[in-house]
Amino acid sequence: MTVTDIATWGTADHVRAALERQLEGALVEVPHDDDAPRWAFSEALRRSLMLRQKNPFDVVAIGMPDLLRYRDLVAGSEVTLRATNIDAYFIREDGSAEQYVPETE
Repeated sequence: MTVTDIATWGTADHVRAALERQLEGALVEVPHDDDAPRWAFSEALRRSLMLRQKNPFDVVAIGMPDLLRYRDLVAGSEVTLRATNIDAYFIREDGSAEQYVPETE
């Protein structure tokens, strides 16, 4: 899989490229470029659930820009992500990826 470096941070292409570098061979779903993070996240989650259904033993991950709104949406979906074995990654402006890790109580 060839990954092209993308100049614009926060776009779907930038997030996908960074996550594909991080998770070689994984099935990746990212929100489409949209001004409505809640809609974009819910669409990415829906599509990742479809990937999980079709590929029950593969790594499935959601990637999104490292923005507070997306972090809040992931934290609010933590139980669902864990139950369906879907990883979430936040992509920084420099192209690095950070896997979401739930806070421990």
